Amino acid sequence: MITAGSFIKKTIIPVSIALMWCGLLWSRALLSLSMGLFFVAALSNGSVKEKWLFFKRSPFLWLMSLLFFIPFLSGLWSHNIQQWSIVIQHKAPLLAIPFCCTVLLSIDQQSSRKLVYLAVMTTSFSMLKTIGLYALNAQDISQSYLQAKVLPVDMSNDHVRYAWLLVLVFTGLLHLLISENKQVSSTEKKWIILYLLFTAVFLHLLASKTGILGLYLVIGLAVLFYGRKRLAIWITSLSVLIPSLAWLFFPTFRNRLKFVWWDFQHYTRGGYTEGLSDTPRILSIQAGKDLAKENPYWGTGFGDLKQASFDWYAQHAPYLKDYEQLLPSNEGLIYAAGAGLAGLFVFLLATFYPLFMRGFRSDYAWISFHALAIFGFIYEIGLETQYGIFVYAFLGCWLFLLTGKKENT
Repeated sequence: MITAGSFIKKTIIPVSIALMWCGLLWSRALLSLSMGLFFVAALSNGSVKEKWLFFKRSPFLWLMSLLFFIPFLSGLWSHNIQQWSIVIQHKAPLLAIPFCCTVLLSIDQQSSRKLVYLAVMTTSFSMLKTIGLYALNAQDISQSYLQAKVLPVDMSNDHVRYAWLLVLVFTGLLHLLISENKQVSSTEKKWIILYLLFTAVFLHLLASKTGILGLYLVIGLAVLFYGRKRLAIWITSLSVLIPSLAWLFFPTFRNRLKFVWWDFQHYTRGGYTEGLSDTPRILSIQAGKDLAKENPYWGTGFGDLKQASFDWYAQHAPYLKDYEQLLPSNEGLIYAAGAGLAGLFVFLLATFYPLFMRGFRSDYAWISFHALAIFGFIYEIGLETQYGIFVYAFLGCWLFLLTGKKENT
């Protein structure tokens, strides 16, 4: 007889994760609804006391939750409560997921394998879809790369988070192929290798800085972690061959590199062209520094950070258009400007602590996940968007449970 608890574990939880994955790629509404389903199912499975005890004795989990609580507490000194409430709604998964994540341990091996297959199939379909769009208008799209444009992608065309997700799936499968070799059949190995090569090539076609730099970051870490001579030779060879071929055959990649070089020279000479440079991103970082200096102890409050940034632009860069007036493009500066030194301290502790966790720091997938996140936080606002928060919180907590389980066996 199937009990309610068994039905939740074997059906509702895996289905909600599958829906979240599809929502992540294709529908914000589905992502939100499926996350709600996951939270309700997780809270219904097991006692809240058990979840609290596990959460309380796991520094990684409660440190992640502080990334929610700091903005939440800043509501005490934020004047714009409406904007503050929007920030809190976006960041709520940083509390809810760590508290509920233990339910992920109840997923059986067969369901876990199916979810991996789903990730591979959906991201493969998504990449093929983008390639199809490129094939229909290759010349115009390639030319647009000389004007700071990129290929249209899923995830609401958020190419930064999209590339981050692809690199994470790449990392997980590379780890599975190398570290868990005995658990993978010969047929699965062939498909994994094919997927890894396809993703690496696609990321060069997409030519997103996050994707390409992130790809080589995790590849370099693989060489360092596994230290196998044959593996190092293969990876090094492919790391030279793929970008060389991309330069020859992918106008998007070639034009992207040309644009980045032009943009760098343009900015260093004091130039600015609307929509065609990284000037707004660089100015946003300066805005974040100045706002943090003006309010070093408490910050502006997360509710007032957006308006404070607009006020800074009005004074220091009035020539920027409204759509170019960005929040500080550095997650550490977001927390420093929004909540002062305490905010910056919590952010740095929460993001760097995982790199030094005993029993975890020798795991390639774990270190790669957090190295990628920190790398992205340097020049992006990964924890200010729905997609970024989901990727960091949900995949990070699941990886925490899997790595911890492996260390204890």
